[in-house]
Amino acid sequence: MKTFLLLTNTGKLDYTGCNILKLEYVKDSEPVDSIHCCSGAPGRQFFRKGCDSWARSLEPLPEGQWYVDDIVWAGDTDVFDAYQIWSSGIGPVTIPLEYVGPEETDRSAIEIHIDWNSRYSPGTAGCIGIYSIEDMKKLVEWLRESDPRDLFVDWELGSCPISAE
Repeated sequence: MKTFLLLTNTGKLDYTGCNILKLEYVKDSEPVDSIHCCSGAPGRQFFRKGCDSWARSLEPLPEGQWYVDDIVWAGDTDVFDAYQIWSSGIGPVTIPLEYVGPEETDRSAIEIHIDWNSRYSPGTAGCIGIYSIEDMKKLVEWLRESDPRDLFVDWELGSCPISAE
């Protein structure tokens, strides 16, 4: 039985023009819960395989398998206020991701964080942007519950390892 996160595209747009993505918590091979999020900047919503995705493109993170690193807090653990943040775009908590494959990608510094500055600069530079504090709390809860270390990003381009299983 496998526990992991799965990111897919709903095919719908949010109010900024970013695609609404679905981040799913899969536990023991069964979908348990999900939240909506975004990735990339409005106007840069081009979904690619890892080998076709280049650095600083402002596009969504590429399709493939990613390693979910440890939760990192800007200040005190579980504090979601505006006084303890990494930056105006990242907010109080971030979860670094590392590309596993297939092949390689030029993309780096990809993380999961709240889209903290969505009111004046919506979207991300390729990170997964969580829409709300409540949804980020839910994600943190999933990670603490079963410590999933795999994130599968499936844009239906044929390179996501979970699609082939």
